[in-house]
Amino acid sequence: MLAATVVLLAVPASYLLLLLSWHLLRRHLLAKNIGLPDLELLKNSRKQDERIPGTAVICGGSIAGLLTARVCHDHFERVLVVEPEAWVTSEEGRKIDGWNQKVARSRVVQYTSLHACQCFLFAGLKVLFPGIEDECRRSDIKVRPSNPKFNLSGVPIRIPWSTFKSGLPETMYLSRPGFETLLRRLVLDKSEYPNIELMTGTVTNVRADPADRARLSTVVVRTDFGVQELRAVLVADCTGPTRAGMKWLERNGYGYSATPTADGKRLPLNKLKISFDQKLRYTSIMFRLTPDFHDRLPLPADVRDTGPMYTFLEHGVEQGRCLFALTQPDGGQFLVFIGHHGDARPQPKNIAEVKAYVRGLHAVQPIPDYVFEILDMLEDVEENASVATLKLAPTSYVRYHQATNLPSNWIALGDSVMTLNPLFSEGCTKAFRGALALHNVLRRTSGSTLPADFSIKFFAEHFDKTDLSWQNTRLIDYGVPTTEPASGESLSSGAGLRWYITQLQNLALVDDQAALVIYNSAMGLASPVDAFHPKLLLKVLWRACIA
Repeated sequence: MLAATVVLLAVPASYLLLLLSWHLLRRHLLAKNIGLPDLELLKNSRKQDERIPGTAVICGGSIAGLLTARVCHDHFERVLVVEPEAWVTSEEGRKIDGWNQKVARSRVVQYTSLHACQCFLFAGLKVLFPGIEDECRRSDIKVRPSNPKFNLSGVPIRIPWSTFKSGLPETMYLSRPGFETLLRRLVLDKSEYPNIELMTGTVTNVRADPADRARLSTVVVRTDFGVQELRAVLVADCTGPTRAGMKWLERNGYGYSATPTADGKRLPLNKLKISFDQKLRYTSIMFRLTPDFHDRLPLPADVRDTGPMYTFLEHGVEQGRCLFALTQPDGGQFLVFIGHHGDARPQPKNIAEVKAYVRGLHAVQPIPDYVFEILDMLEDVEENASVATLKLAPTSYVRYHQATNLPSNWIALGDSVMTLNPLFSEGCTKAFRGALALHNVLRRTSGSTLPADFSIKFFAEHFDKTDLSWQNTRLIDYGVPTTEPASGESLSSGAGLRWYITQLQNLALVDDQAALVIYNSAMGLASPVDAFHPKLLLKVLWRACIA
């Protein structure tokens, strides 16, 4: 009898202890990996007379470069963004109606494709730019509760309304041109950020400080008027997937050490990059619809004035998943998007091929008739649509947190460090978290110069804030048989976790707790342990046992 009593008491006590441990760990990881508590700290800036003397030079003026410039404005006397594309520095690059640009980014392959803004990113942007919602209204950019309208092979994923009694967190619905021009207008607003300047040029090299080779002193810029050498107290590589910074470091003898490091975990510059190939294929068909035509589309009332209208995530197919989406970005645009893995299925190039493709998707519940009615109407006006078909390059990761002998005042952010599967919509969030990591390190730095270990500290913080995105997306992508894994790895890596995630997704169709995890993960708000809440873990395992 006593033994039975002990067991009866021990089981709930053990569960409560496990639950407490989970909550404490989640709180720690939300700060360390996600950065939620850090958002309010973005308001903390140095007083003007306490800012670090000299110029922070940002090499590249796309998303990561603009966010880096905004953070540096709070800590340095002067910030200079060097942008290679001349049109970007003109009024064309700051248009209120960014979707009407006459030219496109030559170095951004997804400039005309599907773009999404996670809730975490929008929450951070509202702190960095208090006037962003007013600017969105000026630019015909919708700010709405974030409901991506996900379904798994036709079965809607629940929205955990009971958790969000005051409404879902908000986000922006816009195109990539709209986002970049919006961000550029905000960052280059002299009334708010007078110390940020933008120049046209291409950074071709860096130079070590003659008095201290552990630091950089100069950035070499090629312009239409000749070569300029600019003094710099901080150099940020935001050149994107070209990763020009690696070439500059190599040329100047950085990234290598004559003696092994004590921990044996440091790598030479030429061993930092890893990559794998998901063989991603995209089709984007963008329409400019008149208000009258849009009003005639047979859209359900709940999606008529929002962004995503229908988001079909193909589930449980051997040849690899497909994402089919109908969405409305900024400026009255309408996007038909299809993305998949591998070449087993052809990429549609027009609406007729899209309709045939969609009819061939693995659907547990039928795709609604209104989807095909919309496609029929769009087919009548597709002569005015723009079509982009892409074969995306492999994703890659430069593990600067394991580098050796880097200049102490050199950093890299955004795609210069890591590219991700764009279907997860985490690219701009990753760039923002990199800027957040920079702010964290700068606000902990006192004095008028950057310390000798600044670069080391930055890349350690950057790793904490961004590595999770690489690990999570890689885990899912390895579940697609057409993926070519990274060197030395196998697609079987993480198979157990993938099984669990699949069970969790299935549970999310009928269970609010599981649906909340899926929702928060899609919004950039979930910690690494959200999916493993003790109660949720028991639900998943029990459901799997009785299936």
